[in-house]
Amino acid sequence: MKKLAVVLALGVAFASPALAGPKDKSSGNLIGPQAFGGNGTVDNAVTTFSFKAKGCSLQIAAKGLLGTTDGDIIMCIAEADVIAPGGGINPPGAGNGVLLLGEMKKGALKIKADLTEVLCGSTAAVQFNPNIRCYLDDFTYRTTGWPTACTSVVGSIAIPGSGLTKLKVNSTENVVVGICQNLITLGARLPAPPSPLIAVQGALTL
Repeated sequence: MKKLAVVLALGVAFASPALAGPKDKSSGNLIGPQAFGGNGTVDNAVTTFSFKAKGCSLQIAAKGLLGTTDGDIIMCIAEADVIAPGGGINPPGAGNGVLLLGEMKKGALKIKADLTEVLCGSTAAVQFNPNIRCYLDDFTYRTTGWPTACTSVVGSIAIPGSGLTKLKVNSTENVVVGICQNLITLGARLPAPPSPLIAVQGALTL
């Protein structure tokens, strides 16, 4: 099978998909983008929402998400553009998105994603235009909908994760659901689910 270049939206590139290296690290915050105060789930003044990555490990965590209960699923899409000549993606590059799941427990969200489940670690790549988007749950999207949404974009293919890591409460659901990789178009992304957007990469400045 042809190697595919994929990039995680955390300032750490991976292709085929592969993180650039074990020493690559990135971290940052997420905010509710709808208004200065956030939205009905993320209160930008109170909710803490962050991510960090090292090598093939990605963690997303939040506390103080409003209107959630234990066991509720949160979906996050990590996305970016990538150039990886060894993986068949040449300049100006093409985009992608990795669909991840986490669940609420005692008012907190934790997503611990092992990206080796989407073959992290092979082809050299550079990435740019990174972002993370998180949404409330949509059962159809996270099961059968995301591949359909992915392949509705010309040049994109959907690659399921290996399914080695499962959620704890919703124990049949994969943490790393899969990757939508475009091969030809800069800026191509995995289309959003129909459920509400609750957070994107950003920061509150007072």
